[in-house]
Amino acid sequence: MFELKIDRDGVGHASHLVLAQETQPEAAVNAAPTAATHEGTGKCEGGMPQLCFPDFPPQIIWLVITFVLLLILMSRVALPRVAGGIEQRDARIKADIDRAERVKTEADAALAAYQKAMADARAKAQSELRQTQAEIAAETAKRESAFAQQLAQRTKAAEDSIAQAKSKAVAELRGVGAAVTGNVVGKVAGLNLPPAQVQAAVDAAMSER
Repeated sequence: MFELKIDRDGVGHASHLVLAQETQPEAAVNAAPTAATHEGTGKCEGGMPQLCFPDFPPQIIWLVITFVLLLILMSRVALPRVAGGIEQRDARIKADIDRAERVKTEADAALAAYQKAMADARAKAQSELRQTQAEIAAETAKRESAFAQQLAQRTKAAEDSIAQAKSKAVAELRGVGAAVTGNVVGKVAGLNLPPAQVQAAVDAAMSER
């Protein structure tokens, strides 16, 4: 709203013009018509549409249509993909479980074969050890028997040699004793005894000892 004012001096002459505008808030100006429009038409202007009660039926209809379209879209596109992904994951998990069971079965079979091989090797080693010990014992007994036989032979040969040397020494000693005795008797007693008689006397003396 514009207002024209004229300032006058003391004698009544106009000195200058003043153009003034009187303003009012727009909200205050439009408040009455808006309220009237709202009350007259029954429609909401401004604010959130979701809170406008007269618009609830179309909103519900569009909500149902949107929900049905979303449900159809989910059932035709999203849900099959999700189901396919779940099936693939289940198949992959089942394949992994089957592979794990197969690997476990193979590992158990390999372990059983290893244990059997170890048991067979242990039994074979013990059998060979017992056989070797028996062979060593037999060879040792054989060598001990041969050594004892050789020792007995050598002992008998040594005893025979000693007996022969002893017999020879005794015979020589008798001859020497008979000669010495004959000389002593001849020199001491002045008797000249026959060698056979002297030898018989010496033999009799040695036999008594």
